[in-house]
Amino acid sequence: MRWFREHVRLVIPLTLILVLIILSGISYAWKGDASPPGRLIHSLGTFVTEPVSKSTSAVSAMLKGIFQFKKVAAENERLRQENADLQAQLTKNQLDQADLDELKRLTKALSFHSANSVYKPVTGEVVAMDSSLWFRIFTINIGSKQGSAENSVVVNADGLVGRVVKAGSNWSKVVSIIDENTEVSFRVYRDPELVGVLKGDGKGRLTGYMLDADAEITKGDLLIASGLELYPRGLPIGKISCVIRDDDALLQKIEVKPAVNFKKLRIIAVLDSADGQDPAVEDSMAGAAEGESP
Repeated sequence: MRWFREHVRLVIPLTLILVLIILSGISYAWKGDASPPGRLIHSLGTFVTEPVSKSTSAVSAMLKGIFQFKKVAAENERLRQENADLQAQLTKNQLDQADLDELKRLTKALSFHSANSVYKPVTGEVVAMDSSLWFRIFTINIGSKQGSAENSVVVNADGLVGRVVKAGSNWSKVVSIIDENTEVSFRVYRDPELVGVLKGDGKGRLTGYMLDADAEITKGDLLIASGLELYPRGLPIGKISCVIRDDDALLQKIEVKPAVNFKKLRIIAVLDSADGQDPAVEDSMAGAAEGESP
């Protein structure tokens, strides 16, 4: 009995097989499965094979489902990749068109250069920026080989961007006018006698003051480069967004929204001065900016 208990898993199948063999012999002797022994053998065979058949069908269905799932997953991945490729191509086409439109605007804006101007604009793109949200310091794909040099003025279609602080052979580092360490003098476009100084706040705006504390200025006034320093006169800087009277300091402070969108800066131009002079430029860019809404 102990041996039987220890080998019960082996004994039961062997017993069933033995019974089937015996019944098969009896069925053969009775000639066919229509006899009582034949029907018994058929019932026992069905009893034994039915679970195996069901298990085999279940495994087959499971394997089929797995392979079908993998096929569907692969198809979904292929469609997803195709969609991503199409989306990337569409985005690229849109960017290319946007760049083309921006380049056309820049070309039109730079039309203020006369044939005798010492400035030769060289167009290019922003290729890298610092870690901040705003384009305070960034790199462009114009270098000394293309005419860029230290203190070359950088503009875009909307106005003054900044200046080159370092030029490599095929690249330049630019600091924008919204950088905290940058100052630029300005004139009020509608009255060039009104002058002042602006400084970047590092957060996309400009703050400054009027040299004349009693200057009659108002919100929406367009400010242009004064031409008294590095930046050529007439380049749009921005529009006054707020006027603050400081009686204690006897100053008239202002806040200015830059003409240039320093969040979406891409196409730019470097004004290469052939002889190092700083002549004033015509005010057509400022005139175009003045025609826009504040």
